[in-house]
Amino acid sequence: MISGLVTTAASMPVDIVKTRIQNMRMIDGKPEYKNGLDVLVRVVGKEGFFSLWKGFTPYYARLGPHTVLTFIFLEQMNRLYKTHVLDR
Repeated sequence: MISGLVTTAASMPVDIVKTRIQNMRMIDGKPEYKNGLDVLVRVVGKEGFFSLWKGFTPYYARLGPHTVLTFIFLEQMNRLYKTHVLDR
């Protein structure tokens, strides 16, 4: 669950930038943002630094268990591979 927490904290700002770029409008025939860095600067300037982690709880509620289950399944697949493929 800790790795899911770290992953969520690290990837949320990137996800915010990606979402803003995907949803950007054209203003007077020009795109709302120039690039990802422009999005980052404007969001922090207008909404504050911690707005880069809006929606942290639902994102973590999805990613935390997903990370745990991924490691459990990986461990089981490795065990099956060792017993059925390597031990022949």
